Amino acid sequence: MTKRNVLILVVAMCWSHLFAGDNAGKLTIATYNIRLQTPVDSGARSWVNRKADVARVIKKYDFDIFGVQEVGNKNQEADLKALIPDYTYFGKGRDNQVGTDGEQIGLFYKTKRFLAKEKGSFFLSETPEVMSKGWDAAYRRMCVWIRFQDAETKSEFFVFCSHFDHMGVKARVESARLIEQQVKKIAAGKPVLFLGDLNTAPDETDMYKILHATFDDSREISAKPAIGSVGTFNNYDVSKMMLPVSERIDYIFCKKIKVFSYRVISDRFSEKTYPSDHFPVMIECKINH
Repeated sequence: MTKRNVLILVVAMCWSHLFAGDNAGKLTIATYNIRLQTPVDSGARSWVNRKADVARVIKKYDFDIFGVQEVGNKNQEADLKALIPDYTYFGKGRDNQVGTDGEQIGLFYKTKRFLAKEKGSFFLSETPEVMSKGWDAAYRRMCVWIRFQDAETKSEFFVFCSHFDHMGVKARVESARLIEQQVKKIAAGKPVLFLGDLNTAPDETDMYKILHATFDDSREISAKPAIGSVGTFNNYDVSKMMLPVSERIDYIFCKKIKVFSYRVISDRFSEKTYPSDHFPVMIECKINH
């Protein structure tokens, strides 16, 4: 073998080692408001006509773990479970302290890769352990969480998922404070991802400032430039396909997490509508030990 070929081989092995090191334990995490099943949405926007496209997005981007908001009823939950059978689901409904009655939030995770070692939920209110509505919120709101162990790396980390109130400004600010407190209490310094539809733009209220003081904004710390629109709420407006969606209300915050890439997914498979009135937000990341 010539010296040149030896040099090429050494360089190739070094690049391969670096690439393998970055990819070992890589996670694809997403948050997705799937839009509840409601008679208000008809035709192409009805859940029966959207559900396959929602699942298509999940499968295409191969999410490892993703949070969902607006699982409107048990039919929607059953549909998703049937469409993406490789995932396990943990969700809670806001109308039942221990069950899934009412609009749900939840977490899906790949059954073969992750062990849910601990899980729980709390209400976004002054009395989080009791079914309750907080501050000036229009509805009861919740947060669910899981302590995961990755079968590939044995790393442990927490994922929290929530949906802040769409009306109560004080409720969103106080919910951010509560999340900060609960994450500190529950996660106890472990790596954390906080996913959610927070119904607030970054510059709208103090909510973002409170969360950003505790967590990294995955969009900001991504090693690669963000892909897709800044905004995440499309309101089913397909005319914006060629225009930027500017209303950013869906987030992935994190702590002790290395973020490789950040993407707002605007795929659609129908000329008439998007799979949901929100775009999913996705990151590729790795647990920092």
